[in-house]
Amino acid sequence: MSEVLPIPVLTGDLVTLRAHDPSHAQGVFERAVDPVTQQFTTVPRDYTLEMAHEYVTEFTAPSPDQICWAIEVDDTYAGSIDLRVMDVEAGAGSLGFATHQDFRGRGVMTDAVRTVVRYAFDQLGWQTCRWQAHVGNWGSAKAVWRVGFPVPTFVPDLLVERGRLIDGWMSTLHAPAPAEPVATWDEVRAALSR
Repeated sequence: MSEVLPIPVLTGDLVTLRAHDPSHAQGVFERAVDPVTQQFTTVPRDYTLEMAHEYVTEFTAPSPDQICWAIEVDDTYAGSIDLRVMDVEAGAGSLGFATHQDFRGRGVMTDAVRTVVRYAFDQLGWQTCRWQAHVGNWGSAKAVWRVGFPVPTFVPDLLVERGRLIDGWMSTLHAPAPAEPVATWDEVRAALSR
């Protein structure tokens, strides 16, 4: 059995990343019932505050397979971000995140993504970090584009959502990460709009 991965406190320019605790439950609930979150994630449509409490105390607890952080800005819950191990020997994993609606469009998730990708490469020894999202999730695409992920690829039937396959976007970043865009945003939009 693999070792449990610690959840260290990380700081970026705008964010502090730390383990979730019960004080984050209300913010998780608000984020989960937001229409944009419902549209672009697999969060249950009947999400409750009780589910949020379970999320912050059980699902995000330390494990060998993932590290899940609460994102805080000025001591306020601003979202969640995680790294999930795909293959330890290959140094490969994936990145997932969701932003609380009050913090969208402020560079918060870009800072969080940059911080955890740096941690994955520098501290965990990853060589590859993969990002996936629903087609049309431009906010998620912009956050990873800003930190150097290549132009995403359209993949039919990439994701499973509520019992059905849906099309997605995928991009893979390799160490060492460039930490800045490798294409213009217009190039990204043009490629994904085809």
